[in-house]
Amino acid sequence: MAASKLTFNFLLLNFLASLRIPEISLCDRSRQPKRHVAMFIFGDSIFDAGNDNYINLSVSDRANYWPYGETFFHFPTGRFTDGRLIVDLIATKIGQPFVPPYLQPGINFTNGVNFASGGAGVFYETDPKVISLGMQLSNFKNVAISMEEQIGDKEAKKLLSQAVYATSVGANDYSYFVDNYPNATQLERDEFVNNMVGNVTDFVKELYNFGARKFAILNVGPRGCQPAVRQSEELRGDGCEEVSLQMIKKHNSATSKAIKELESKLSGFKYSILDFYTILLDMIKHPKDYGFKESRYSCCGYGMYNAAHCGIEPYTLCKNPSEYLFFDGWHPTEHGYWILADLFWNGKPSIAVPYNLRQLFDLESTPIILSEEYEVPHDE
Repeated sequence: MAASKLTFNFLLLNFLASLRIPEISLCDRSRQPKRHVAMFIFGDSIFDAGNDNYINLSVSDRANYWPYGETFFHFPTGRFTDGRLIVDLIATKIGQPFVPPYLQPGINFTNGVNFASGGAGVFYETDPKVISLGMQLSNFKNVAISMEEQIGDKEAKKLLSQAVYATSVGANDYSYFVDNYPNATQLERDEFVNNMVGNVTDFVKELYNFGARKFAILNVGPRGCQPAVRQSEELRGDGCEEVSLQMIKKHNSATSKAIKELESKLSGFKYSILDFYTILLDMIKHPKDYGFKESRYSCCGYGMYNAAHCGIEPYTLCKNPSEYLFFDGWHPTEHGYWILADLFWNGKPSIAVPYNLRQLFDLESTPIILSEEYEVPHDE
């Protein structure tokens, strides 16, 4: 960040004291889990730590060029922001190195693996060029098998059962649907939502069947109110694109219910639903309450809301990203991610339900014995 760490912490404590969403404790913010807990990370650009650097994409689909990474790393890492992501900041809170991207050469699995890919969706068709959620699941299975070979069956299953499985996915699918089916009926929209929720639920079941027990699920954010969409739709004032907002609200509600049902069916299943939608929307509407000067315009880009093609000429770059909620048209600044990470780490049930991340990391799981003995029961 542009400010020093000490200055940032001082400012953070001041504006969190007057936060519109008060359910956060500033006590024990950095308390680490009782035991080593790995993270396995899935999803899209909200979590991608650099996997897209290693696949054949156009420049505009990556984040491995200036000014991405300018404030913390001081060089582009492939993260779609100026610094660290939520998952990086959570790793810092638990006293571990950043979880490496799956495609980075020479990684080890001790602290987990980041499988996320910018542009990815639940469905392969959302963007065939990147690593879809299904492909990420296949990559995880390969890692789990390799772990058994490297550290032994018992230790691998212990690590897998104690790990936290973080997922952020869905926004790109709704962008794809709204952009490609502008005249869809309400029935078609509802059917798409149902298919999305069903596939996300199946993904979680598959992870469970491979030994996962603790899940952190970031719900889908308010796509229709983000600068890139508002610029594309030429929306003035506080206007948002409503079709995707309504679909995403239904998606988040239905996903929460589906995940809660899994808890009653699957032995040892624990989860946290992190309300990214509500928090980010409140940050957009009330930026000053979170310490921002600007939430409608992006720090980096060009156009009506400075929200297109950050880093590709012609573009403009703000002097102080920490004053902005969004770094580019889609992604928060590190300052924004810091606030979100703090809320998800210590938040009460209106923010993270039924556990916040600190509580989820502290939960102990019983290691599985054989994957085959824990087949997910089929729905009747």
